[in-house]
Amino acid sequence: MPVRPGALTLYYPKYIPGDHSPDGPIADMMGLEITGGGQRIAWRRDAVDMFTFHVTVPAGVERIDITFQFPAPDRITPNLMGLEWNCVALYQAGYPTKVQIYQPTLVMPADWHYASALKTEESSGGRTTFQPVPFNTLVDSPVIAGKYFREIDVTPPGSSVHRSLDMVGDDAAALDISDTQLAGYRQLVEQAQALFHSHHYRNYHFLLTLSDYVSRGGLEHHQSSDDRARGGTQMFADPAHFMLDASLLPHEYTHSWNGKFMRPAQLWQPDFETPEHAQMIWVYEGLTVYLGDMLTARSGLWSPETWRQVVAYRAANMAHRPGREWRPLIDTTIAAPLTYGSTTAWANWRRQTDFYREGELLWLAVDMKIRTLSHDRRSIDDFAQRFFGVDNGSFATHTYTFKDLVSALNAVQPCDWAKFLQNWLDGTGDHVPLLSGIDASGWRLVYTDQPSAYQQAHENVGEGELSRQGVDQMFSVGLFLSSGGKVEDVLWNGPAFKAGFAPGMQLVSIDGHAYSTQALRSGIVEAHQDRQPLRMTATNDGVTQTYTVDYDGGLKFPHLVRIPGTIDYLQQILAAKPLHSGS
Repeated sequence: MPVRPGALTLYYPKYIPGDHSPDGPIADMMGLEITGGGQRIAWRRDAVDMFTFHVTVPAGVERIDITFQFPAPDRITPNLMGLEWNCVALYQAGYPTKVQIYQPTLVMPADWHYASALKTEESSGGRTTFQPVPFNTLVDSPVIAGKYFREIDVTPPGSSVHRSLDMVGDDAAALDISDTQLAGYRQLVEQAQALFHSHHYRNYHFLLTLSDYVSRGGLEHHQSSDDRARGGTQMFADPAHFMLDASLLPHEYTHSWNGKFMRPAQLWQPDFETPEHAQMIWVYEGLTVYLGDMLTARSGLWSPETWRQVVAYRAANMAHRPGREWRPLIDTTIAAPLTYGSTTAWANWRRQTDFYREGELLWLAVDMKIRTLSHDRRSIDDFAQRFFGVDNGSFATHTYTFKDLVSALNAVQPCDWAKFLQNWLDGTGDHVPLLSGIDASGWRLVYTDQPSAYQQAHENVGEGELSRQGVDQMFSVGLFLSSGGKVEDVLWNGPAFKAGFAPGMQLVSIDGHAYSTQALRSGIVEAHQDRQPLRMTATNDGVTQTYTVDYDGGLKFPHLVRIPGTIDYLQQILAAKPLHSGS
């Protein structure tokens, strides 16, 4: 690193774009050594901001070398790796990251292949040097690499802008995508183009890791994604896994427009040290959930029925969120760094990252309001094209404020959007029209005694809507349980709550029958038939006790059903659109 003699402050990246939290993994950094002019140079961590290091550069030293180690067991296996550059670099304070130029080099096994939005300068014998880039671009350009690698061109016919699906896996079988699945990803690129009428990247790489041994999830980047399938090696092989993972790539791809190109002003900062303010994450994430899920259906990765099952389950979760009585949605955005790291115990009362799921319901309501006020002449598609379609081909970040958002909505369809949005964001309880978008779309949320295929997939193979796998009976007795019967969450003031249940307990039996998912559901059915309370035995901190749960409402699983005599707007929303002739 080029330096000048005297005081020098170095930062380890703290606020990672897309994480919305000061969660740079500095706790795992080790072995830090700084040298210059043939000698070791002392460093001191700041006592308050522990992402900061203070150094005094000796006279005559114009360059320092910085070395340290970063173990990444959740991103590296014997056969693959995912590299996030923010984990392995320091940068200088006092300068925007966009003016600090880095040239990255990556060494890996010689028989591995790799993919990244970074441009390669040279590669030989397992050593790859990329072209120099600003530090903010480096952090925004992860690399995946592995022994089992596959690159598939998903560029639309006639386009000069390259898009590719790049995959690494634990074995060759993990990369075996079907023709139908691949067609869906090709249609995703086309349907995104039809929606936004623009692109904001030089080229785009869908970076997908298919492993049973790495962390799961996704992170958006401007010219690539970093997707780690929740289904691991089974994503393409098993229909239930694919159902749960199908929206992952569309979501992160949508972020190239919403969140990377267009970003709330306070979520853009000149470096990774300055705090981000997440008040408008309900747009950054909530609108991306709505548009990303919509593209998942339009591209054929989900059927319209699956989309409805997803929205029904999320809407039911939010409808059984008594925490909405005291905590407005806007507070979950302001406190995003806390809500991202919170536990699932009492999540329904405390609330979590509800700006994703409730945000989707909010933007469905916006879409329906545009459609009804314009007498079906305009929709959220018009807003997406107008708001995200500017400066086609440019990937310089644009920022916006609440006022800008309201102005753009009014340009599409005049309405008191500021009042509508503020009422939803600041309101609590029934003051928020939670299901208004669903009702206006010609559908209604109902509960039956049969779970949807989507909810069954979560219970059997998935991690659940709250990143947990288990048995969801929140809509009946008010319990969410691990597959083994451990109580993960209890509906505040629900039947199980009133009986004395709390998270952390372990169910032992239901009406004298040893606990199993079937025993629980059979007990709920019998209670409905004979109108008798359930007797549920559980252990808690070494004490075994029987609890009487006064509930006879039967099994309840959420679904959307048509409202007779109304227009089916969801059919219009989820239908594939004519392709845009742009790049």
